[in-house]
Amino acid sequence: MPDAQSKRLRYGEYSILIIIAIIGLSGVIFFSNIFTFTLDFYFGMFLAGYGIFTIAFAFYYKAYIKREDNMMMFLWGYILTALGLALFFNLYTKNLLLNLSLAILFGAFLGFLTLRKTK
Repeated sequence: MPDAQSKRLRYGEYSILIIIAIIGLSGVIFFSNIFTFTLDFYFGMFLAGYGIFTIAFAFYYKAYIKREDNMMMFLWGYILTALGLALFFNLYTKNLLLNLSLAILFGAFLGFLTLRKTK
């Protein structure tokens, strides 16, 4: 991941905590038997949670991270979040390709806006 030299920036340590928290939440949802979800839901929850964390980290530490690393973190966070939400919404739409296509279309639009702003 990006080179973050400040003592306050601990992306790796925070991401391990987020991963453990997501796995714990998935376990609680799965073993409580209140809801029955497929594997898509749990994998989507993992990807979306980690992607949202990456985007939030990129925005929160924007002043401390190099511009290129910030853009990379934001775009990878978007990719993870879009894939996670596409898997999550597969429960409702039952059409994974539609969800992925909408995520790619939104990503292209977001990439266009990002490129215009950075020039």
